[in-house]
Parts: sequence; C-alpha cells; structure tokens
Amino acid sequence: MTSAADAESVWEPLSSDGIATIRYKAGAIITEAVARSNTAHVIALTSGKRAVLLADIRQLKSISREARVYFGNSSGSFAAIALLAGSPRTQVIANFFIGLSRPKVPTQMFTDEEKALVWLRRHAV
Repeated sequence: MTSAADAESVWEPLSSDGIATIRYKAGAIITEAVARSNTAHVIALTSGKRAVLLADIRQLKSISREARVYFGNSSGSFAAIALLAGSPRTQVIANFFIGLSRPKVPTQMFTDEEKALVWLRRHAV
C-alpha cells in the first residue's frame, strides 16, 4: 500500500550507525498528512526508538505551516534532525522551519552531507 508520502520521498535503509535518511523528490510538497506518514515510517524503521534523521530537502518545493508545526513538536520521535539544503530556496525553507517552528529537538541546516552525518552521529541515541 502506498501513501501520499511515498510520492514525495524515498527512504534509505537505516544506516549501521542508526541514522534514518529521507530524500524528498523533485517538487515535493510536504503537507501535514505527509509529515505524519513520514514520522510513522521513521518510527517503524527504528522500531520505536527516537531517530536521528537526515532529511535531504535539496529538491523540496515547499512545506506547509501545519507540517512545520507537526515536525517541530515531534520530540518523542526524533533525537536530532539535520536538514540537507542546496539551493538558496531550500536554505530559506530550512531556516524558516528552524526559526519559526523552533523544533523541540536539536535541528540544524547543512549544505554538506558528510558534515550533517558527523553532527547526527553525535546525537545518536
């Protein structure tokens, strides 16, 4: 069974160091329904453990206010979130999420994937 979130993103297998990675597809739009589906997926992927998450938003088109609020309040599901941005547009999206949503878990924007992974490993639970 596929969901709206499946059309917007691709999950990679959980890494050996416990990092969950989601890569949003070109033109992806994250709604609250997609945010809820993604959170449920990461809970299943990590067997309910709080996840360290690499979210590759380099091709993301937008994220709704409701999705930002939902992700920002997901402290029970996430231990840390690294947002991998590329273009100035996705950097604005990441900074907007961090600044306005004030996530309850450590959240940082990166433009370099390896630096994001190093940062996430420090937060692995």
